[in-house]
Amino acid sequence: MQVGISGGIGVSKKEKTIKLDDASMKTIVAAVMDEVRKKETADFKFRQKRLRANTKRLLNNYRALKDHCEMAIYNADTLEEDGGYTFAEIIDMINGSGGSSFRIESIRQSTVRTRIIIDHIDTMIGLYKSYCDASLKEEDARRYRVIFHLFISETARTHAEIAEDEYVTTSTIYRDVDAAAEHLTALIFGIDGLNRTAK
Repeated sequence: MQVGISGGIGVSKKEKTIKLDDASMKTIVAAVMDEVRKKETADFKFRQKRLRANTKRLLNNYRALKDHCEMAIYNADTLEEDGGYTFAEIIDMINGSGGSSFRIESIRQSTVRTRIIIDHIDTMIGLYKSYCDASLKEEDARRYRVIFHLFISETARTHAEIAEDEYVTTSTIYRDVDAAAEHLTALIFGIDGLNRTAK
């Protein structure tokens, strides 16, 4: 195979042709494909890390967001429509990647978006509870209890308190939060939240 190389700055305008045999071409193509795969893997890992961080952020702020919805002066009857925003679009807006079209227009619209997020989280936590209840693994049931007591229940409990109740170490509670957050990321963010390397 022949590859043409045009001259650049300081190189004559005459085109040079390099002949590559099939083995050389295969080596070049394989190297390029390997680099493309590495970039895709790095991009995927970055996105997964960001989604897991978003899941933990949503859990850490769940009570405050729930209070915002319950204490807002707007009730379900006075709220405007959600403007067609999906859950994913709202998360992108929060992350600053919603583009210039996103502007905080009013407290009322903020309340609508918050309610969409809370309703979605409540539904997904319900699905997670069902999964954990149906599981034959005790650690799955414990992970739900950990998430519930740390983030969802009306009264927050500490990692140490939960560890004492569950007869495990606080390190186990932190690992449970990480494992539950990974599962919840898949539920909350759908296909984007799936970890391809999970077994």
